[in-house]
Amino acid sequence: MIVKVAYCGICGTDLHMLAAGIMPAGCIIGHELSGTVARVGAEVEGWTEGDPVAVLPLDPCFSCDPCRRGSVMICEESYLRAYGIGGRPGGFSQYMAVRPSMLFRLPGGLDFKTAALNEPWSVAVHGVNLSGFPAGGRAVVMGAGPIGLLCVAALRAAGAEAVYVSEPDPYRAEKARDLGADLVVNPSVEIPADVIRETAGRPPAYVFECAGTETSMEEASAIAGPLGRIVALGVPMGNATLFPLNWFMKEIRLYFSLGYTYPEFGENLDLLNRGAVDPETVISDVLPLAEIQKAMEMLRGPGHMKILIDCQAL
Repeated sequence: MIVKVAYCGICGTDLHMLAAGIMPAGCIIGHELSGTVARVGAEVEGWTEGDPVAVLPLDPCFSCDPCRRGSVMICEESYLRAYGIGGRPGGFSQYMAVRPSMLFRLPGGLDFKTAALNEPWSVAVHGVNLSGFPAGGRAVVMGAGPIGLLCVAALRAAGAEAVYVSEPDPYRAEKARDLGADLVVNPSVEIPADVIRETAGRPPAYVFECAGTETSMEEASAIAGPLGRIVALGVPMGNATLFPLNWFMKEIRLYFSLGYTYPEFGENLDLLNRGAVDPETVISDVLPLAEIQKAMEMLRGPGHMKILIDCQAL
């Protein structure tokens, strides 16, 4: 099948992989996309040209153990079957060839820009689901980049009583407040663990580490209370620093969250359609495909959040 790509978001992973020089020459990246069905395969049923879709950037085998459990992002052939991360051609193009199993129909009323957020939104929701976060709970989000912001929204959608955020950048801090953070602490000025404990009356049980620095995981353990659960969504490019005694004394549980399940990807479109995320808060810029290099350079500087590429604008 062929999809006419409407919008494709730039992910931090795109920038990291390009900077590390691990993308094959000539590859087409981009894995956060929405569009319309442009051509239906001869033996494909259930789809019609013009159907609006979000695209799962993976062609799961559906036969390995992770796939049978729904965890398609850790399919045993995930890299070989992945689109837009250096293997098969991705979404920064006008058209993209896909398998029918990769397509999720957009619910009525969901626009293409918001639908392009479904991939990172699903990452955030999966992290919250993985933690077992209960309605009425309190949580801390470390780092208010796109995934951190979407974690704030996912926690609100899960019924959080309070969400606290640790973020040094004023622009991102304001975005976190706009999405519903009750308190934003600047870790370069104050000690988040102390400020949050004083505000909440007790240390929170759930911490979502979205900063992805080499020290942030250990900082998360200082914030978490006894029997706390820390979900690592940020990926440090070097070794992480941990002080095990801190974790032992609180019996902290650490979860590493990768991607999302196959059912979550579809279910999260409905959450977007119900207004769980304000796209105007998350999407800071939309640039034409011809200016993708400029867009990536913009993201290396301050004052930008999620940048979408309009793949039909040249």
